[in-house]
Amino acid sequence: MTILSNTQAVAARAAASLSQSFVAKDIGISRAYLSQFESGKRILEDRWLIALKEYYQARGWNPESSTSSAPEIESDNIRIRDGFQISGALEEDEIESLLENYYSNQLEIEALSGSEVPRGSIFQSVAKEKALKIVFQVFCLTAQQDDIVRKLRGHDTVFSISSMPYREMETTGQFAGSLIADRLGLQDASSEDDEHQWLDAEIL
Repeated sequence: MTILSNTQAVAARAAASLSQSFVAKDIGISRAYLSQFESGKRILEDRWLIALKEYYQARGWNPESSTSSAPEIESDNIRIRDGFQISGALEEDEIESLLENYYSNQLEIEALSGSEVPRGSIFQSVAKEKALKIVFQVFCLTAQQDDIVRKLRGHDTVFSISSMPYREMETTGQFAGSLIADRLGLQDASSEDDEHQWLDAEIL
């Protein structure tokens, strides 16, 4: 049986235009584990080597070929990963990190969207406010997804994730970025100025 080498794995993944995050998620290992294997820092167990080999073969990769390479669509200015067009200016590590965040957010969006609507027999307004907070979290994650795609394409982001006080903000985008960061736990809200009381049912 032919054992999949780390260089073959890199060539096969590049030929399929897939990210480490996508492949790792599909076969059931961590991206860090796959990354260490591809860089030659770690040896995968046989079961993962077989899973990887079969995964790439199912996508048309031939392990006997010594000329596996990325599709011709890729150039110095653009790359394709998991169907995303990606700026050639981004480093591979940054691409993998952005895609890993994207898939993690997507799982959370799907989990939150599929959760039951909170109910309350007496305090219906409290239940509705809980539901609104869940909805807002889904919106925050969705906005972050859009920013990730923009970063992958080499564009400026719409929302500036920042912990600046409200009195120092100049744009609605900065305020939105602050709300998103606060809701997703990406920053510390320590001062009273950053204590967002905007999530009341009456306001929304």
